[in-house]
Amino acid sequence: MVLKSNQIKELKKILISKRDDLLKIVTRKKYRDLPDTETGDEIDNALQSVEKEILFELTNNEKVTLDNIEAALRKIEKKKYGICELCHKKIAYRRLKVMPWARYCIKCQNKAEK
Repeated sequence: MVLKSNQIKELKKILISKRDDLLKIVTRKKYRDLPDTETGDEIDNALQSVEKEILFELTNNEKVTLDNIEAALRKIEKKKYGICELCHKKIAYRRLKVMPWARYCIKCQNKAEK
């Protein structure tokens, strides 16, 4: 089933909102540094190091999601949105409603994860 115009508009609105939220989060994290205290023992220093790594990883994951959102928005503009990148079949609206930046239909996503 082809996506209807109102469904695409709704999904585009969700994508833009999510993109704006992620941009704010990434920007905040970029300028927020965890304190580098020289006091404390080795355990404190190790904990701070782990916290920094987690913060960096979250930012990377968010950047990947941002890239996927931008790609989805470009597909909308090119009238190619909602098509699986592997099998070239339509991605179900229910799937796009949950994850509007989805690149694959559920069948191909399951194959890719195995």
